[in-house]
Amino acid sequence: MANLSQTNLPDCWIFDRALFKWQRKTYVIVGVMDLRSRKLLTWDLLRPLKPKPTAAVLTSAMSTYGKPPALVVGIDPVFKSPDVQAIYAQAEVWPVNLRQGKASVSIFIRSLWRNLEWEGLSWRELPDEPSFRQVVADWLMHYNSDRPHQALGYEVPDERWRSARYQL
Repeated sequence: MANLSQTNLPDCWIFDRALFKWQRKTYVIVGVMDLRSRKLLTWDLLRPLKPKPTAAVLTSAMSTYGKPPALVVGIDPVFKSPDVQAIYAQAEVWPVNLRQGKASVSIFIRSLWRNLEWEGLSWRELPDEPSFRQVVADWLMHYNSDRPHQALGYEVPDERWRSARYQL
């Protein structure tokens, strides 16, 4: 990736998904992340991945946090579906391509999904699906509000979001 450091990252949101296997079932987590603060704005755990629930994740982020400065989306075909395209059109936000060679800024949200799998899920035996969903929710809340990030100067994403977005 050419010259993408914490100081010169573009001001954008990343809208992407990841797959998780649990008890022989495949779940898809879809989320929206603010790139500069690394805050996960909203997410949902879906089974299976379908366009309407995927569009609802982006709608939820925009209704809570407003219109994104720019939007980078994953490569999954669901992000090009008519339901999701309708949300782009309604908000007058069109996905931008910030790919440089084979790398992309999507690596930041993929790192979040990988950390969720390693730190949040890999060491736990969960008896049922509600427990699985609760562990995911708890870990993502921890990620946003308690977990310091070296790339953010050991701030947590919620602190960085507030300092970056609410300066007057």
